[in-house]
Amino acid sequence: MDSPIHSRFTPQRIAFVAMFAALICVCSWIALPNPFSAGVSFTLQTFGVILAGLLLSPFEAFLTGVVYLLLGLVGLPVMSGFGTLYTRFPTSAGGYIIGFYIAPVIIALLRELIFKLTDKRISIDRKKTAHFVIYLALSVVIGILAVDIPGIIQGMYYTKMSFKTAIFPFALAFMPTDIIKCVLAATAASALEKPLKAIKR
Repeated sequence: MDSPIHSRFTPQRIAFVAMFAALICVCSWIALPNPFSAGVSFTLQTFGVILAGLLLSPFEAFLTGVVYLLLGLVGLPVMSGFGTLYTRFPTSAGGYIIGFYIAPVIIALLRELIFKLTDKRISIDRKKTAHFVIYLALSVVIGILAVDIPGIIQGMYYTKMSFKTAIFPFALAFMPTDIIKCVLAATAASALEKPLKAIKR
């Protein structure tokens, strides 16, 4: 019988953690300047971290965040604009890095809880649609808030803006594109849910 530690570190889980950490790194390199924000660019990182939360277990999501932060900590250019943790965290945009770490874990925890409460009451033919709705709700409500709240707080600290002033450049300016990324993440998670479950077995 496998020990609890061994069951947590299976080859499949390690592969998923590495794959999603790499996805977040690649998403961080796809960046465009946001003229409405204070030194913060549009990136695909929100898509990557939300997708990780929707598809991984809470433990896998936690490890994915750890791996991503460690890559930045050792000096690899895995942050937005090919920056490192040392160049990106002590800036007005650094709070989003905290959000990228906590968002997948919170999403994964809530997803598992919601599925436990709802899956037994949903017929098989409606389950995919129900899961998509849950994925989308978690992405928009939890994903955006978990990323933007730390971003706003650190943005306020570095720019000395009030909360009322900071909420636009550090959150609302990204809302339209964030919603698009949430829809894409929910769609991808709905399509990949069954294939990934089959691989994990």
